Amino acid sequence: MKEINLDSGTSLLLILVLLFIAVFIWQYVASGNARTTTRVETPRAPQEAAQVVQQAFSGARSALWTATSGPGAFNMRRRGKDGGITMSIDVHALPAGGSAVDMWASDYNQRFVALINFAGSVNSRKKAIARALAS
Repeated sequence: MKEINLDSGTSLLLILVLLFIAVFIWQYVASGNARTTTRVETPRAPQEAAQVVQQAFSGARSALWTATSGPGAFNMRRRGKDGGITMSIDVHALPAGGSAVDMWASDYNQRFVALINFAGSVNSRKKAIARALAS
């Protein structure tokens, strides 16, 4: 069997290429999660659920997010390069009581099948809103 010897420059290049591929795959998965509509059902009334959504973008986070137009009842744009990513949120009353909150990325810039404008921030806001609605 032939032995492969890599010098330090080749090893570093290989590590950098593998790191780039890993980051690209991670960004691709995060982009898919951001675009996918996440539905959270809660026993809270729609008005109370809407307050929870508004609070998720208040305080220190208000420096990073701004209200914008879009397809949801709440549309928040992440400040950033090229206009940022927009997260849209709808709150619906459920027939049996309580409400459903739908969240998705409605406007974004995409290059090489991955979102480039803070897809992770949409995913973290989705998780934070889901936790706040559950508590």
